[in-house]
Amino acid sequence: MSSFIKKDWKSTKIVLPQHTDHAGVMWHGSYLNFLEEVRIEALNKIGMPYSKLSKQGFEIPVISLKIQYKIPFFHGEKVVLISQFKIENKIRFNCKTLFLKSNNDIGAEAIVDLVFVRKKDESIKLVRELPDQLKNILLLLEEGPKI
Repeated sequence: MSSFIKKDWKSTKIVLPQHTDHAGVMWHGSYLNFLEEVRIEALNKIGMPYSKLSKQGFEIPVISLKIQYKIPFFHGEKVVLISQFKIENKIRFNCKTLFLKSNNDIGAEAIVDLVFVRKKDESIKLVRELPDQLKNILLLLEEGPKI
């Protein structure tokens, strides 16, 4: 019986002027952009760019999002994002992400729930039976990056 250790996806960002409000504090909407970037980076690292999925007619919309803001980030500050993907059921998965400050304090925590949909012509339909390709993508995301 083989087992694996789930590994965290890690990304580092710098809070730039466009990420802040007039007081230099990271604006709440910037957290959403960072979360999207983390998911796209993870897909790239497993060899499945989001653009390739889109060309095949698949999209991965957010169906639920929860963020707890704990400690603010400021212009020029480094943000380390630690993420894990988890398959919830046949069609739903999530990405849990910690936003860490340089001293490892948690600045924010987020849980994003996602599903696969299929775009065809003018319609968008939930993918209720995942093809093997999509199942493999989810398993690779859940397993974490290869070292």
